[in-house]
Amino acid sequence: MSSDIIAALHLERETLGSVIVAKEINNCDSSFIISCVLGHCIKNRNAVILISTHDSMAHYQYVGSKMNYNLEGHMELGLISFFDLGEECINILLKKDNNSIQYLISKLNERILKITEKYDKVNIILDGVSHLFDMDFNLKSVNHMCNELVNLSRKYSSFILFHCNVASDDDVTNVMANLLSHKAHILLEVESLKSGWSADATGHLTIKYIGQKFNIKHMYTMELKASHYLFKLFDRGVKLFAPGTV
Repeated sequence: MSSDIIAALHLERETLGSVIVAKEINNCDSSFIISCVLGHCIKNRNAVILISTHDSMAHYQYVGSKMNYNLEGHMELGLISFFDLGEECINILLKKDNNSIQYLISKLNERILKITEKYDKVNIILDGVSHLFDMDFNLKSVNHMCNELVNLSRKYSSFILFHCNVASDDDVTNVMANLLSHKAHILLEVESLKSGWSADATGHLTIKYIGQKFNIKHMYTMELKASHYLFKLFDRGVKLFAPGTV
């Protein structure tokens, strides 16, 4: 049950160079977006490099099994590549490497280049942008890394998906999320229900098609307006509902 998310992200269309940002607000978990996107890419034989500081490979394997795809099996085939950015960051911080960000970018470039030996396009997913600040990187370094990944996505991939959490309005994580939002073609804002837990809905999802503002064809169409949904998580995916329908 990931078709609602895939349709909202326009992934059934040509997505070359698209920047997608998933922004978590008020500690709401949006990892279901990544799992849905992974399932879509596997179904369509689109290569992906999943760069993670947040969720483990075991987490994505478990969720994938619930959604009827075997992530580890497709890793063995080379369709999916998992890059543990958290582990790499810890290693270079222990070495006190002043060029650590550039080293990470170089490692990622090598990994993506290797995937292109077998697949023409490589989609990029960065899970946990905000955790880079927990590893003592500053705003300038994290922003530089994200910019370089966008450049790599334009060179090698169909799209890049950034997943970031906002701790509070006055936190550096919010500044970084806003910087990424300015680069985004599609911005997803995921929030918990203000009323608390509900049996009918898990949270709110707002989708903004920011990239359309540069397209004269869509300048005065409904696509420029934000789409508002309620979403409900299930073991096998997610369902979107229009507000007021549940």
